[in-house]
Amino acid sequence: MLECRYASSIYYNQENGYTVAVYETEDEIPEGKKEIGKQQFIAVGCELPRNEGLDISLKGQWKESERYGKQYHVASFEIQMPTTGEGVKAYLSSGLIKGVGPIIAERIVDRFGKNTFYVFEQCPERLLEIPGITQRKLDSILEGYHKSENIRQLSLFLSSAGVTPKKIEKIQEHFGHKAVSIIKKDPFRLCEMEGFGFKTVDPIARKVKHFQADNPLRIKAAILYVLKEAEGEGHLYLEVPEILTRTKSLLFRGDKRGHVTERKIRDAGNSLIKDDKELVCSYTKIYSKKNYESEQKAVIQLAALSRYPIKRYDVEKWISGLESKENIQLAEKQRKGVEMVFQNPVSIITGGPGSGKTTLLRFIVMIQEKLNIDSMILLAAPTGRARQRMYEATGYPALTIHKSIGLTGADGEEAWNAGEMLCDDLIIIDECSMVDMHLFTSLMMKIKTGSRIVFVGDKDQLESVGPGNVFKELIDSRVIPVTVLDQCFRQENPTILENAIKINCGKQNLVYDNSFSFVAAHDDEEAAKKIMKLFDMEWKLQRKNVNAVQVLTPLREDTKVSANALNLKIKDRINPYQIGQQEIKNGNKIFRIQDKVMQTKNEDEISNGDIGIVRKIGKVSGKKYMEVDFGEERVMRYQEGESWNLVHAYAITAHKGQGSEYPVVIIPILSCFRRHTLKRNLYYTAITRAKRKVILVGSKQAFSQAIRAGRSKKRNTLLSYRLKKAFTEVLDKNEAA
Repeated sequence: MLECRYASSIYYNQENGYTVAVYETEDEIPEGKKEIGKQQFIAVGCELPRNEGLDISLKGQWKESERYGKQYHVASFEIQMPTTGEGVKAYLSSGLIKGVGPIIAERIVDRFGKNTFYVFEQCPERLLEIPGITQRKLDSILEGYHKSENIRQLSLFLSSAGVTPKKIEKIQEHFGHKAVSIIKKDPFRLCEMEGFGFKTVDPIARKVKHFQADNPLRIKAAILYVLKEAEGEGHLYLEVPEILTRTKSLLFRGDKRGHVTERKIRDAGNSLIKDDKELVCSYTKIYSKKNYESEQKAVIQLAALSRYPIKRYDVEKWISGLESKENIQLAEKQRKGVEMVFQNPVSIITGGPGSGKTTLLRFIVMIQEKLNIDSMILLAAPTGRARQRMYEATGYPALTIHKSIGLTGADGEEAWNAGEMLCDDLIIIDECSMVDMHLFTSLMMKIKTGSRIVFVGDKDQLESVGPGNVFKELIDSRVIPVTVLDQCFRQENPTILENAIKINCGKQNLVYDNSFSFVAAHDDEEAAKKIMKLFDMEWKLQRKNVNAVQVLTPLREDTKVSANALNLKIKDRINPYQIGQQEIKNGNKIFRIQDKVMQTKNEDEISNGDIGIVRKIGKVSGKKYMEVDFGEERVMRYQEGESWNLVHAYAITAHKGQGSEYPVVIIPILSCFRRHTLKRNLYYTAITRAKRKVILVGSKQAFSQAIRAGRSKKRNTLLSYRLKKAFTEVLDKNEAA
């Protein structure tokens, strides 16, 4: 342990808290620069204190660096409570307590001296004796003091377990002033927080609580973690044997001191079901309460919407009239699809690229308006890009699903106002394969009976990022009328569509030409270089329109052809820094004018997946800002120092590209990719985003493997089964009546 004080800062990374700073100490150190009887040294760590005048205890070890010499690598630290008047003054004015600056700090210490902290704790109203402290300011000061003290107590308790200051602050915000007592009682309560999974919390629990390997609280936390991980894989539930296997493996990997028996895991699981009510057992399947309720509510509401006695229309004459007006002849299945929509309260239209889904949507909207000129029509899609394409295709305003139902949280985590129902006569939801179980339930619960609902999508595309496989389950249930469009009408660059159909059927005999090509690369390093050159070349051929060329990759990170890695390379190639050029930094990302960027969270005016261009970087009151043009007169300002949900978008994941189209698409495919990324529907989805040209870069062997691999692993969901059961029960009741 080194007793020291902060001297100066060398480096601080706002994104991850990495700190390099100079401290001075009177303790003995291996090497140091002597200055007024004290020695200076460099410390390296996460979120190290940089407050002047405070007494700090650093715990860590000395390490030799070839470039920088001896450095103290800090594992944990503690800010000491001062005992002298000067120390108290330094503590109060250090910035740890909001509302107290040097002048107020000096006045407080001059009045109360060493008793200052006693006054804060026992008789805080006496602080009103200090000139400049009003009741309002006192409330703010006390809030800051108690928060600072809570964080200090948490640090004493958790820093030895390697919990960083930034995480300690998050813990305090989540649990409030009772944080220490809550975590002392059950450290696994930390698993409630984002970024604190079981694997992170388990070693913390062992250090601060000395939990036994078979402690029921530990086993329960492991079971909940296993189900959360399964949800990340797309599952709504797990079978009991799978939970037992995964939980046993997780518990043993985290603590090899003792064997946890299957009986104890079963007991903990039963307690989570019966006592804690956090899990639900249904047909031997184990759900989280949230997932179970989501699936159940969706089924009940969809059944109610489907059996509502909605008015049926014979629209044959309207179809014929529009065919003449639009100079379009619908195919038989397209015609049947339009008729089906106006004969049923809920219906489904599915088909691949070029199969005529867009034409059908236009016809459906136009007929609805002819049937009732005052019709209320809602067109919605899961992402901003899909919404925009829907609008461009139909000429009718469209919204994201989140916007249409009033989901206000990041990606729909916050609840909507249940009182505001959707009362539209016609509701069309496009790109339904992207809709997960929770979003689908939120949508269903907002639709009023009497609405005509149409679900549209390509059942062969990638499943939703979130849990469930809603669109496929709706089709497989066979209780909702479905039109399958299997005829291709699009003539532009038929090779892309021809190959997409072959890939979807698992066929290997693809056609390669100018619109569909393959560039060989042995590894991700070679592939990254070739992708960068190809992007540059295609960008120039597209008159330097960055929106015309898109890299779609399976991975966001962990490889040199990931979205994050490629964005750095492509940005510096086509938009390099020039002397005098304005830049703005956010975390570890640097943005320049003309950069292509993507929003990654839903906000009021923009949606997750919206792509824009940086148009301006300026400065107001000494702070930089950046303006991004997202189109449709949506210009958003991002302020320096704030957290931005923004990334570069020259390369994005195939999931993020879903629902969009681009003239040119470049796709990496390599044998080094994880097995779950070498799957048929991922590359089918990526390839069908291209309108004019597809360039695959990597290994043909890996591509062949992906086509052979077939579809993704089946997701655990009972939506289809529950729908069949619900509709059967309705029929039985009707027959009995």
